Amino acid sequence: MSEAEELLALLVDHLQDGVWLLDASDASIIEVSQSGALQAGSHPGTLLGTNFCSLIEPEISSEAWQLLLSQIPATGSHTVSVGLRSEIGFVQLVDLTLTRDYACEPVQARVLAITRSQPLATLPSAQAPQVETLLDATLEALAEGVAILDHLGRVERANTAFLELVDLQQSLVLDHSVFDPPWIWQSLQGDFLEIEGTPPVMALRTGEPQRLDHVQLRGNGLNRVLGELISVEVSCEPLLGADQSLRGAVLVLSDLTALLQSVGRREQIEATDQLTSLRSRHHITAQVDAAVRAAERNSTSSDDSRVGVLHVDLDDFRSVNDTFGTAFGDEVLIAVADRIRDLTERHIEIGRVGVDEFLVVITGNDASLSFDTRLRRLAEELQRRIEQPLVVEGLELRLTASVGISRYPANARDGATLVRAADTALAASRREGRHQVRFFESSLDKRGRTGLALDRDLRLAAAQRNLQVYYQPIIDLQSGAVSGAEALVRWNHPEHGPIPPSIFIPDAEATGAISAISDMVVTTVAEDLARWNEQNLLNAGSRIAINISATEFEQRGFVQRLAATLDNVGVLPSQLELEITETLLMRDVEVTAQRLSDLHELGFLVSLDDFGTGYSSLSHLHMLPLHTLKVDRCFVSELGDGRSETITRAILNLAQGLGIHTVGEGVETEEQRRFLIDGGCDSVQGFFYAPPLPRLAFEKFMQSHKPVAASATSTRSAL
Repeated sequence: MSEAEELLALLVDHLQDGVWLLDASDASIIEVSQSGALQAGSHPGTLLGTNFCSLIEPEISSEAWQLLLSQIPATGSHTVSVGLRSEIGFVQLVDLTLTRDYACEPVQARVLAITRSQPLATLPSAQAPQVETLLDATLEALAEGVAILDHLGRVERANTAFLELVDLQQSLVLDHSVFDPPWIWQSLQGDFLEIEGTPPVMALRTGEPQRLDHVQLRGNGLNRVLGELISVEVSCEPLLGADQSLRGAVLVLSDLTALLQSVGRREQIEATDQLTSLRSRHHITAQVDAAVRAAERNSTSSDDSRVGVLHVDLDDFRSVNDTFGTAFGDEVLIAVADRIRDLTERHIEIGRVGVDEFLVVITGNDASLSFDTRLRRLAEELQRRIEQPLVVEGLELRLTASVGISRYPANARDGATLVRAADTALAASRREGRHQVRFFESSLDKRGRTGLALDRDLRLAAAQRNLQVYYQPIIDLQSGAVSGAEALVRWNHPEHGPIPPSIFIPDAEATGAISAISDMVVTTVAEDLARWNEQNLLNAGSRIAINISATEFEQRGFVQRLAATLDNVGVLPSQLELEITETLLMRDVEVTAQRLSDLHELGFLVSLDDFGTGYSSLSHLHMLPLHTLKVDRCFVSELGDGRSETITRAILNLAQGLGIHTVGEGVETEEQRRFLIDGGCDSVQGFFYAPPLPRLAFEKFMQSHKPVAASATSTRSAL
């Protein structure tokens, strides 16, 4: 074997080990190293997804592949000699070593394969020039910079990538020794490295492989700016002859520039919120954790190292997105971020952690009371900045914000718990209304855990049909007969006793449990209607109205699911009246109108609840297929007041003009009933007639209030 042949064999043995990650089920290639792709005469991107067995000569079947995998021991690897075929048909012998990838679940999912080229057989002397050509082609094909050294450290060969990395011409590299290199080694700190400590010198001295993960080379002005430093990874593998004598070494330089730039860009992207350019959620929460760890290290016996976290939420921001669109909402968020961005100049970190939520982190060495005062002042400053009139696309908005505050070490001893404490405080501030500031207290945490338990119990109660539906009669004012009922859901918790709907319904809407409750109520009402139809208990024209939450109404397939529920029990849609609120109506009037039209075409009737208490425009009423308008109890209860009476008359007159049925709710006195009769109201409900009744009691009530004459009436259902 010639010297070139030996050198090529040693070089291939060092550089050409292919690393393959394969799918164990079908041998498809998941990942492949540059060296493995080179063995197959291809590029990594071309090989991904192809079948590894198709590269083996002769090609093996899927059954043979599984048989090969079965030879891998539970702990260890299995090696066989196979032919590996390149794209151009060249076949080389390789040692194929298979190892299961135990880091993957399940353990059978992936296989790690190593392909190591076997030493080249002795070639006829006539082929020696071809070996030289193959050696040069192999070196040039490598992305890494490669130099082949003799036993004295002189550079015998160097590929183009190597020359570019050391920033020198070939004439200044070949025949020069690594003991006195023409390039300059420097550490990450910029210090010059001692020659004796560099990988090629140490490899030649010790006969052992050497590696430096990160070192710098100084440019000489050939390919780069004079004096410019470039980062490289260095490895050097000694080349040993058949007699184990040192023949030389292979010096490999891998350019880290693209990798470091990519890492830097990725870190910058991960650290920045792409919309507002504030800190990202991941980065700001990491900052909290880092601040707490630093405070732990710096804390003295006086415990004066502190960290404060403020969770800021824009009040009712969803209505901005729903009314004007998300693009407009994004502009609003950018403007809000610009208003608070300069706080970072005061060593305050700010990040966006939700659609309309921000996390603010501040540190200090104040006494506890003084630090709390700083936190409150900062919260109030944030609120003042946010509530200033904001003009976007020519529209003026006025926003408010709620703030929850937690502090280290009073509320938590680690970053994650400190953030959760601020979340809990924010939730408490929201419950108190808009534009509130609330500090975390341990009682809030207990209340929060209780709330989570209640949410779980509520979902279970809805699924098991353990919630009860009560019916409050609605009375026709002309005939005095029952024209229907409003169905009200009741929850008698086995541990906490009766829980009012005013408590669990808002929580259910916030957590998503409202869907389970709504399904239970719809099913129960439909079954009760079917029973009453069979027993002929319902008065002519009676209907059940289902109070529809925004969450349910906006769900895809809601209309179809509702119709299917009634069809399953044999109840007509015309026996239901679906109740929506002004708030739901105004989210997107056109979309809501279309959805209500779909319901109307199926035979459902629609009522508008709480009219006059929201912010809908009268101009929208004629667009909607409304059957009933409800006069809110807040007006009925204040009928002695001139303003309430004026508003109530206006609502009744408007409904009459549009041909819409009216129901006055919350009637408790004869005076209220008489006022509504005189005003032309069609029906009423309230304690003056009956409280909400369980099903059996309501059935008896219906039997005792038969109409004098049949009348078109309305039955209402609400959660």
